[in-house]
This record gives sequence, structure tokens and C-alpha cells, in this order.
Amino acid sequence: MTTNFIEMGTCKKPHGIKGAFQFHLYNQEESNLGKGSQIKLMPLSKDSSLGTDGEVFTIKSINFGNKTICYLEEVADRNQVEALIPFTIHFDRSNFTEPEEDEVYLSDLEGLDVLNEQREKIGKVKTFYDHGATPVLVVEHLNGLKTELPFVESFFPEVDLENEYVVMVNPEVM
Repeated sequence: MTTNFIEMGTCKKPHGIKGAFQFHLYNQEESNLGKGSQIKLMPLSKDSSLGTDGEVFTIKSINFGNKTICYLEEVADRNQVEALIPFTIHFDRSNFTEPEEDEVYLSDLEGLDVLNEQREKIGKVKTFYDHGATPVLVVEHLNGLKTELPFVESFFPEVDLENEYVVMVNPEVM
């Protein structure tokens, strides 16, 4: 079985003394993570005891709120937490719920061709990040330059996952 693990967030801090983690999730409001979910932890630095290929853990409990606090079945105390951090949190894409008709997962946009309004290829979606107010797409142009724009309809009026492209309106012509 092949897996397609998608990065969901990071962890750089323990929480309390009973083996909890403080997660920073990129999209806490609509997270697919829950009790029993298997997540893959990937080291963020050599300070983490995780192997370079990461390790799979099972969520024992997770609480969303001002902070996202998570316990893992395989971790019993703060010493284990401190040995594992810092790391990124990954979740198998096959476990995501299907998005609504007019919605997409940002991770599905990575690698798509970026076309201008005349339908000419101008680059690719390199990555994305959460700016707080709205997600931002990073577009790498064919000439190697990068553009970072909010993922809103005025800049990206069309997304076609089936044909693997997004249309981008150049902000200079708006």
C-alpha cells in the first residue's frame, strides 16, 4: 500500500509533564486528525531522535483550542517528548475527507502548472503557507523568479485539478 503523507504542521514544544505535545497545525479549524489517527513524524533537525525517514505514531487524544494538545499512544512521558521534538506532522492523504465542490486542499495544488489569463504556462505552484488571514501560494516562474500571492479568487480565478493547472492573474495588470 502506497501512502502520500501530507505535512499538517509542526511541533517544537512539549506540553506539561505527562507526555503531551503542543502541535502547531496549519489548518486547525478543519483538521482531519483525531483519536486513532496514524501520523508520521519527520525530524526538523538533528536534535530530534526520529530517524531521517520519520516514524509512524497513533494519536491517543487531541484537543483543539487556543493550543492544540496531543498525546500519542507510543509516548509515555515528557522525556520521550523532548527527545522527539522538533518535528513536522504528516497525515496520509487517503484519510482526508473529500472537499466540497468549490473547495480544494492546498497540498493538491503543489506542482500544478500556473497559466496566465491567455492560458500560457508561466510556472508551477511550488508550495504554500498560511499567512494567518489567508493561505498564500508560492509560484515559481519559468525564469526562476518566485511570486507569493494570497490564494483568493481575484488572483487565482480558476483551479482545474483534473487538467492540473491554476490560472493566475498578474497583480501588475489588476
